[in-house]
Amino acid sequence: MDIAEKTEISAEWLAARVAGMIEDDCEIDPSENLVLYGLDSIAVMTFSAELKRMGVEASFDELARDPTLDAWWTLIASRL
Repeated sequence: MDIAEKTEISAEWLAARVAGMIEDDCEIDPSENLVLYGLDSIAVMTFSAELKRMGVEASFDELARDPTLDAWWTLIASRL
């Protein structure tokens, strides 16, 4: 069983996944720039590769263009 088969991609999954990528243990505002929470480019590159393995094409450039939970969910949902 691969990761895509055992992980249901949802807005809740995305929020939990992003929370795991930042060091702050705080509530994330879905419209706030994730860089302000400490998200760095390496984490975004890693996340882009993870999404690709799960069958969702979302490039680093696309994710970095608008690094918010809302924008990322809109992008990911449009590719599911």
